[in-house]
Amino acid sequence: MTRHLLLKKIFCQKYKQHMKTVILVLCILLATLYVSNNWYQLLLIHGESMSPSYHNMQLVVLDRHSGEYTYGDVVAFQCDSLNALLIKRIAACPGDDVIIKDRLLFVNDKVSTVFPQEYIFEYPGIAFETVHLEDGQYFVIGDNMAQSKDSRNPVVGCIRIGDIWGKVI
Repeated sequence: MTRHLLLKKIFCQKYKQHMKTVILVLCILLATLYVSNNWYQLLLIHGESMSPSYHNMQLVVLDRHSGEYTYGDVVAFQCDSLNALLIKRIAACPGDDVIIKDRLLFVNDKVSTVFPQEYIFEYPGIAFETVHLEDGQYFVIGDNMAQSKDSRNPVVGCIRIGDIWGKVI
């Protein structure tokens, strides 16, 4: 075999091996992108609005495929008015009536059990009067109520199910 043919054969083998590696890396990236968009995603918490449950710069896993949310679930949702992805706890579900009076959260005329009784709601926001949640709406509140921009704030308000990205697990 001539030297030229030997070099060509070696180059072709290295090229094939390199292409296999590139294809493998692309397949892994595509699979990761698919899983991240449809099943599970890592999120980095920014801020202290969910303290003490979650802290600033903490990584959490978001379940993007369940689609079922209830009282006490922590969800990530898109807030267009703040141009941000927020993470809050569901305090009330579609069809509920919410009001904060005497520094307590009431859902359907009963004190909510989502938050411990020692939680005091200094700022009622829009819930100073009864808020009725329509179909597909949720009322969310941050665990660190003093620092949280949540459904009590008119800028955030009640969130729609279509804005929820998923549940923090």
